[in-house]
Amino acid sequence: MTRSAFSRFTLLVLMIGFTAHLTGLLFITDGSTYTTISNASLFIPALLLCVLDARLRQGIVQKPYWPVLLVLVFSLLVALLNPGSEASAYGQFKTVLYVMLYLSAIHILAREELLEKCLTFAFVIAGLFAIAGLIIHFTQQDQNIFFSGKRLYKLGYGNYANFKNPIIAALYYGFFGIYGFHLLMTKTFGPWVRTLFMACVLGLSLYLFCTLSRAVWLGYGLAIATSILLHHSLRSRKWLCLAGVIFLAMSVWLWPVIVKQQSRGFNLRDVIWAGWLDRIDEFWLFGAGAGSNFDICISEVHCYNQVHNLFLQYFYEFGVTGAVLLLLAIAYVFKRAIDRKTWHHPVGSVGLPLLIFGVVTALFDYHTVFNRPGVYWIVFWLPIGMILSQRFVPSTPRGKEGVDAS
Repeated sequence: MTRSAFSRFTLLVLMIGFTAHLTGLLFITDGSTYTTISNASLFIPALLLCVLDARLRQGIVQKPYWPVLLVLVFSLLVALLNPGSEASAYGQFKTVLYVMLYLSAIHILAREELLEKCLTFAFVIAGLFAIAGLIIHFTQQDQNIFFSGKRLYKLGYGNYANFKNPIIAALYYGFFGIYGFHLLMTKTFGPWVRTLFMACVLGLSLYLFCTLSRAVWLGYGLAIATSILLHHSLRSRKWLCLAGVIFLAMSVWLWPVIVKQQSRGFNLRDVIWAGWLDRIDEFWLFGAGAGSNFDICISEVHCYNQVHNLFLQYFYEFGVTGAVLLLLAIAYVFKRAIDRKTWHHPVGSVGLPLLIFGVVTALFDYHTVFNRPGVYWIVFWLPIGMILSQRFVPSTPRGKEGVDAS
């Protein structure tokens, strides 16, 4: 009885900690404090539950997780054996352990049907912060924020919701915009809740626009289109028609800003990628080593230490074998995400559009998923964890329970 009560308490702390992990980026202004809270309320409870919960231990090592586990183990071997690795074997082991605990937390929250509650609460908080940020910036600037050309990345009050980079802000708000849109597409709500959710999606979308992050725009559009194509119904068509009218009106209004973004080109990404290709003979087989920077200077003026592409950076660090393992893992997760047998779960079908968002933006806007837990983890590891945690429901007579895929 005592152990059962302790497990329930630990699960409660985990749910609070996971919610704090999602929303703390908005109101926790100190990075070390955010890390401490995440460790105490998310990763330590996840570790305790892994020790106490045999079902969780068995679930996290079942066949659906094998491709991801292989990626993690290989990254650890590279850190251990490749002399060029900047990340030590111990440091990489800690990162791998954190990723496994993160996936374990998602798994148990999904199993206990608490994950949707955490995500929905975080979506509303993110939406309200986005709306507040738009209002604050609109009142602070002398000109219309949608046409000023200034890229938003913070709340505008104190140091709250300060992502320090418009791309990171776009990734965060875009993730929750997709989640909220999917909720409106697939679930029924009362008028007040539906109005709140619609306002949050609109606020998140407008803030995303004001970041002027074009690759995130692309990922956002493809993810939204995926939700529409796979989940439209008679009930959702009214919502879709309204969303379509708003989208067309906003597109016409903001068209001059959209057209102007073409002049930015690839922001030297094409030159960086060409430099990566020129040096491929140096690292293609064994990789440069875990955590190694890809240093490149363009015209001796613009210097960068990464490729601005997750897959090229991963190839650079871990070689062709690591890159193939990563691509195979993502392909497996994608295959699992499109299987409708998992869509009956509360978060079963939202994983696919979120995965598409994470993969598309990885082509342009972020380069690592082995850093400290934060926005990159939310965009990359969270959709993967959501998809892998869902159980298949076999085509069996009604009344039989679904079992974990093997």
